[in-house]
Amino acid sequence: MPINYKNSTILLISIMVGIWLYRLFLLFNLEYDLFFDEAYYYGWSQNLDFGYYSKPPMLSLLIFLTTWLFGDSVIAIKIGAMLVYPITSIVIYFISKELFNYKVAFYSALIFFTLPSVWLSSMIISTDVVLLLFWSLGLLFFIKAIKYNQFWQWFGAGVFSGLGLLSKYNFILFLVSAILVLVLIPSYRKHLKNRYFYMAIVIAFILFLPNLYWNYTHDFISFVHTKEISHIDRELFNFKYFIEFFSAQFLLFGPILFYFFLVIIFQYKEIKKEKNYLILFLFSIVMLAFITFLSLLSRAFANWAAPAFVSATILVVAYLLKNRKERLLIYSIIIHSLIAIIFFNYHFLASFFGIEVSAKMDPFRRVSGWSEISQKINRVHEDYPKTIILTNSRKETALFTYYLKQKCYLYNPKKIIENQYHMTQNMNNEIGRDFLFVSNRRDIDEVSKYFKDFKKLNFITTRVDMDYNRSYNIFLLKNFRGY
Repeated sequence: MPINYKNSTILLISIMVGIWLYRLFLLFNLEYDLFFDEAYYYGWSQNLDFGYYSKPPMLSLLIFLTTWLFGDSVIAIKIGAMLVYPITSIVIYFISKELFNYKVAFYSALIFFTLPSVWLSSMIISTDVVLLLFWSLGLLFFIKAIKYNQFWQWFGAGVFSGLGLLSKYNFILFLVSAILVLVLIPSYRKHLKNRYFYMAIVIAFILFLPNLYWNYTHDFISFVHTKEISHIDRELFNFKYFIEFFSAQFLLFGPILFYFFLVIIFQYKEIKKEKNYLILFLFSIVMLAFITFLSLLSRAFANWAAPAFVSATILVVAYLLKNRKERLLIYSIIIHSLIAIIFFNYHFLASFFGIEVSAKMDPFRRVSGWSEISQKINRVHEDYPKTIILTNSRKETALFTYYLKQKCYLYNPKKIIENQYHMTQNMNNEIGRDFLFVSNRRDIDEVSKYFKDFKKLNFITTRVDMDYNRSYNIFLLKNFRGY
């Protein structure tokens, strides 16, 4: 029976609720620990500020809200992603309906909600969660503004753009895309002289101003970090990183969808004749082209181009439906969901088929064993309750701070600022204190010189895979002398 897409809202919501409930089931039943970045961001949420070492404040605010409502469990920290992505998908529905029709809207919302990147990101709390929400809201209000030119639409575009800038710095490419839309589409060029357009830019800037001021008072550390992680000042033109990044887009966006997005790029002459297609094309290609070029120039992480998927999803859906390839959209939804189900049930399926998982074959190795090893550290710490936990890695500092429920220090004798702990911790305030140094180092002569005395207490380990244990040495460092 053919679907009446104009009245398909209940069907769409029903399918999304079913998928959402399954994801919620996975979240409550997966026996994995926090990823270290999640623990790191959780620490930010306990100390709200207008900025942090590497990111603006929006993600920390989301984690603060979910943990204030639901406690500080792993689920409470992660659940913000589960709550936000359905909203983002509905916003995409309204963008699609505004530009095309109910059928495109139906498939766009469902396709986006089942993208491989969204399946994965729904189980991980990251900056992409809030970034994609405000990117899609900004796009919706911008499209309405250039079509109908009402004050509240431009106001909304400015507000959500400001919130987008407070989510992740690459949101600045939203403005680049918007300007290109106004320049390249003749019927919209009038808005280059529209005071509402510039009002929206001012609103976005005002909302972003607290973070800009925070960076000013912290030597623009966030922007320095952004430059450093891209390795833009090191060896240029690394084709290995380019291939890795480009290949990853087939996984994150889905093989069928990304293939047809590339097809659309090569059909640009036809695409630019239809302004709705061109709007979506510009809001995807600017971000993707910039990050792709960055990957070729130095290095770029696969998820950096994620905002491009918002408009690219609608663009590819509209293109495939126009060319009567609806079945490919259905195949994509099925393929993406099956891959996700297999991925998140990886250990169960391996056990069912009698396969013992090795470290190289375990996609969850980095999020396993942390709560267990923390319990063993805690048992040692109970014998030395007045000591402070010290580590030599941001990863361990973040995870042990969360699982041990106490402040852990990060060893930093050179006082080089490379993360949030370096910015906010000063061990010289703890001169005379004793520390428990938890490290995978065997030789700690370089560390012990800052203390009056030291001794090795324990070697602790917990099994993660058949050929991999998470192991640490624990040393008692007495009477810190200062750096």
